[in-house]
Amino acid sequence: MRRGLKTMQTVLVTDAFVRSSYAALRNLTDHGIRVSVADRRRLGMCQASRRKARFARYRSHYADEAGFVADVAAICQAHSIGLVLPSHNETEILAKHRERLPPGLDALIPDAGHCALFNDKARGYELARSCQVPVPLRVPYSNADELAKRLREQGFERCVIKLRTGNSAKGVFYAHSPAEAADMVRRLVREFDLPADRLPQVEEHVFGEGWGCSVLYWKGSRVAMFTHRRVREKIATGGTSTLREAVANAGLEQAAQRIFDAIGWHGLAMSEWKVCPATGRFWFVEVNPRMWGSIALPISAGVEFPYLAWLCAVEGEEVARAYQEKAAVRLPWRSRWLLGDLAVGARQVLSGQLCDAYRTLFQARADALDDFFWDDPLVFLGEVGVYLENAIRGRSLNPVEKGMIG
Repeated sequence: MRRGLKTMQTVLVTDAFVRSSYAALRNLTDHGIRVSVADRRRLGMCQASRRKARFARYRSHYADEAGFVADVAAICQAHSIGLVLPSHNETEILAKHRERLPPGLDALIPDAGHCALFNDKARGYELARSCQVPVPLRVPYSNADELAKRLREQGFERCVIKLRTGNSAKGVFYAHSPAEAADMVRRLVREFDLPADRLPQVEEHVFGEGWGCSVLYWKGSRVAMFTHRRVREKIATGGTSTLREAVANAGLEQAAQRIFDAIGWHGLAMSEWKVCPATGRFWFVEVNPRMWGSIALPISAGVEFPYLAWLCAVEGEEVARAYQEKAAVRLPWRSRWLLGDLAVGARQVLSGQLCDAYRTLFQARADALDDFFWDDPLVFLGEVGVYLENAIRGRSLNPVEKGMIG
């Protein structure tokens, strides 16, 4: 090992405002690991946490990619950081410029080419199909008029339209007729100035529940896997879950492993799926090549992904495997995003769905929360502050920044 254990015990978690970052901060500090956090924002969950060692700011990677990487490198040098654990869309940026970071800090960062592959929904789809994994039928087309014709030929009324870059529900749209799909594609091409080789991907609309299969791989070898089902989502058409539960699905897990094995994945990632509750049939949706929003669920259920990744980097892959083999994984087990459920419940109240709102707010039956802890209570206020800031500045609770989708 090129650096001392003391240095390796200092981790920098980036994009500190999100739930996945706080879950990692909490998990790592539970094991006595010193964690600093960084973000472009002053407000956020980790920023408000009593667990952080320190907080630093950097420039936005959307607005100034080179400046962002330079800032991260400077933070690491100034504070003797041993490992960088990226949390969100900055993962691919750091992977692409890993040579600009101090030596050895990139052990937890995935391969840049693999990040780019999965962050392009069309390329991720093709990889899954090449692995003989079930995928929704994709409709090829070269212009909007041709799309409408092909949808009619296939007999599709409803379809899903996906921009090739996006996260969560951002960049995903639904059309209820071929004409509506064609109009939507025209609008997206104009709005995002899309060239002919980046037309939105159009797929059949498959009906089913949202599932996730999360993994930690180390240099192409699987160390840990965890599967969950989305019980409730922030928006009805899919996306971020507010309530989810740990489950098992051998067929889906084997399919997920084929995808990650095919490219020799390294690091943390979550694959998303649709599963028909009546038949058990499943379809691949996409891969998030980074930490994911519901990572608090596996951590609380007994699969401590951030700590396992740290063990792989510091003490070796076999130590991480041994630790996980001894862990008691809780099934069934539910976790809840409290602020997300409050938003869902409020929307249901305003639309007159009072019974649904009561069930959302008072009948979640969760075993753990993502964002409220009595031993770190200001974290929830930090999260609320982010959403209020978004609402005031961006006129949206979840605004889209330039470069985030397209």
